[in-house]
Amino acid sequence: METWKKITVGTIIGGGLIGGTVYLLRLNKMNAELETVPMVKIHKLDFSGLTLRVDVQLKNPTRTPFKIKFPFIKLVYKGTTVGSSQVLDKDIQIPAFGEAIIDKMMIKVPLMNIFSLSGGLIKAIQNKEPVKLEVKTLTTIDIGWKKVPYTKADTITLSQGKA
Repeated sequence: METWKKITVGTIIGGGLIGGTVYLLRLNKMNAELETVPMVKIHKLDFSGLTLRVDVQLKNPTRTPFKIKFPFIKLVYKGTTVGSSQVLDKDIQIPAFGEAIIDKMMIKVPLMNIFSLSGGLIKAIQNKEPVKLEVKTLTTIDIGWKKVPYTKADTITLSQGKA
């Protein structure tokens, strides 16, 4: 009888270790599988500057739900940072095989910055030419036992329509 107890306890502990290892490996793999899809539109262009609206779609193609910190967005035009979003200490839940949308993040670029940093940006917008922007998304994925930094850069064409 004593031998069966030892075998049962050993089996339960071994199964727990194997299950825990598989779970941790799956959680570590999630960093590469978080997908971000940024969309940037011109919200307003006036004498005070340029206001861009950024929407980010976050996709979780895994079977494990997790949360991330509110993403920080940085816009780069021809190697020069044009503007960035606010930093917020807010958690966003992303369900398993689901997505979350963060919309209406407004990035204000003062007119003086536009002319001094990237004068070609305003000219291209006024001439309704396609404007390529690099959108850098930075956040932290909270997978329960560990926080993993996440950074992704996407090149998008600026939408000329009003947001």
